Amino acid sequence: MVNLYSFIKQSDDFIKLEANELLFVEYTCVQEETKFGIWSDSNYFAFVLSGKKMWRTIYHDYEVEKGDILFIKKGANLTHQFFEDEFCAIFFFIPDDFIKTFFSKNTSFLNASQKQLSNQDAVLRVKSNQLLENYRESISSYLTLDQKPSSQLIKLKFEELLLSLCVSKDHQDLADYLVSLCQDQTYHMTRIMEENFGYNLKIEDYAKLCHMSLSKFKKAFKDHYKITPGLWLKQRKLDLALHHLLNTDLPINQLSFESGFEDPSHFIRVFKQKYNTTPLKYRNLQKDT
Repeated sequence: MVNLYSFIKQSDDFIKLEANELLFVEYTCVQEETKFGIWSDSNYFAFVLSGKKMWRTIYHDYEVEKGDILFIKKGANLTHQFFEDEFCAIFFFIPDDFIKTFFSKNTSFLNASQKQLSNQDAVLRVKSNQLLENYRESISSYLTLDQKPSSQLIKLKFEELLLSLCVSKDHQDLADYLVSLCQDQTYHMTRIMEENFGYNLKIEDYAKLCHMSLSKFKKAFKDHYKITPGLWLKQRKLDLALHHLLNTDLPINQLSFESGFEDPSHFIRVFKQKYNTTPLKYRNLQKDT
């Protein structure tokens, strides 16, 4: 999977504004594949300017077009590209550390109790309003300047966005997620794993998403789940693949991709180890019963 944040940071093909890890970018889709796997170790907003695109979480699809806004939590997604019109959007990448610093200066937004976000998906639709539209236009104007604004001004623009979202009743779900980033590491780790087990990420990637070294992540994971990350991921991916196998007509190649396996042969091998038959034979047997 491609790390979207790192790809954009390192590319000279995009118009962008940067201040340390903060990033505004005018993104025009460069991929040629219809379906594509991406991940980002930074949360980001997508303000769609033209075209159409779909972000897919493990269980849901989010199709967007001009005027729509998504918030994509750090982690992985499958994307579906439509080629009728060129897709263009402004992405705002906001790392966890900046969000935590914002709340340390604005403690009135912090709740005493930790809200349960187990029903919240890895992608959130953001209700547009005049304030957010004006904000998007201001960033668009900055991106066209010959002389880029200072890092301090860029940081203030990010703080402005967070502030406008936290005071709005229309964006409570998003505000709850942003606040949750200030909670303990175990809570954070479980959310990362539940929202991202169905993708072909490396153990090192999960550790990075959890802001842990690899060794610390493995220990924290084993302490909480009482099993290694590798074994847990294999079982969850198999469960997801079985769900697709019994409830969809997806070809095995696509099914293995959408369940997070390295390739179809790897999926078939792991499936046979557990069920003593191939996925296709298992599906046909279930249809006959």
